[in-house]
Amino acid sequence: MPSRPRSTSRAGRGPSRLVREHELAAQAQAVQVPAKVDVAVIGGGASGLTAAITAAEAGARVVVVERALECGRSILATGGGRCNLANADLAAERYRHPGFVSAVCGKRFLEDVLGFFSACGLAVAEEEGGRLYPVTREASSVREVLVARALKAGVTLARGREAAGVSRASGGFDLELTPSFEGSRRETLSARAVVIATGGGEGSLARSLGLPLVDARPVLCPLACQGLDFPALDGRRTHVAATLMRNGATIRHETGELLFRPYGISGIVSFDLSRNALPGDRLVLDLLPEVDADTARELAMRGGTVGLLDNAISAQLGGRGSTAEDVVAHAKSVGLLVTGTADEKRAQVTAGGIDVGALDASTLAHPGTPGVFACGEAVDVDGACGGFNLAWAWKSGMVAGAAAARLAERR
Repeated sequence: MPSRPRSTSRAGRGPSRLVREHELAAQAQAVQVPAKVDVAVIGGGASGLTAAITAAEAGARVVVVERALECGRSILATGGGRCNLANADLAAERYRHPGFVSAVCGKRFLEDVLGFFSACGLAVAEEEGGRLYPVTREASSVREVLVARALKAGVTLARGREAAGVSRASGGFDLELTPSFEGSRRETLSARAVVIATGGGEGSLARSLGLPLVDARPVLCPLACQGLDFPALDGRRTHVAATLMRNGATIRHETGELLFRPYGISGIVSFDLSRNALPGDRLVLDLLPEVDADTARELAMRGGTVGLLDNAISAQLGGRGSTAEDVVAHAKSVGLLVTGTADEKRAQVTAGGIDVGALDASTLAHPGTPGVFACGEAVDVDGACGGFNLAWAWKSGMVAGAAAARLAERR
């Protein structure tokens, strides 16, 4: 066992992060990974835990292979730490590949997600825009009920271990696990079925098994733009209607709050547009979406721009000799050039992953590699802000986990 480091935290503030990591490492190292299971789930995030629970409750022996020392860590950062776990209107049109999403999730998409969490003992509340949160408004509540339900179902949580390789074997697959603990040897695991739930941008295992991949890229993130003095507007917020255009054609239209940053724009509008925006696209902003052009002009004639626009924004839109009417006319159609995404390290989602055309929508299996299933962000499906991406993680995990358990039973 590794030696215990000395805590450097102040009295009354709990163990230091170093001590906590040591404790988690010791707990993970103590887990005995079985030699053979029915279903191996690679990835212990939102979709992976859901797939494991579903498969185990269907009677399968399940192990989750998670390289972090805890399962579900990524859940803790969702929804600003409150976990926006779904949306009251899970329209397939809010996702990439809506036909595929509709085929996977079915007509009871929302009911299935809410039913799953009700079975976990979690109460859910709705906020503006149909966003659904745990009533505690704590992402840790979601993580804790999932881990507790997984353990109750008999799932082995093999934390601190990375699936270094997966190869086909008689009756299933052989997995080679690399522990992160000092002095630990590689472990082997045989499984009748494998569920890939590795998250976004991690396609090496899928590729090794012959699954075709779509290049990964960060989405639900800010956009870098040209067209205004953005450093002068840093931190200013406004409500906008935004239209994304490419070669003169409208690609997407979004409304909501926009935050100016030194490199361009952020906020929910920017995040949703980032799913479709490409360098070279044109972005047209209406900074007065609740006021029509004629009314805005009349109000500007009476009182200037004070009652219509933030002073810093107004100063950016006017030039020498510009009247208040000129400024508000400009505000109704501000043109920007998209140069790319920005602050990608904080992107909420990674687009790309396993090509949906290679998966059976009814099971999320890869027909070319019998026994391999995929779910969550590992698949080339991403949705808008507002709980859509986590909803996909839960539901796709249910579908993949149930199908993997059925296949393992047949084998």
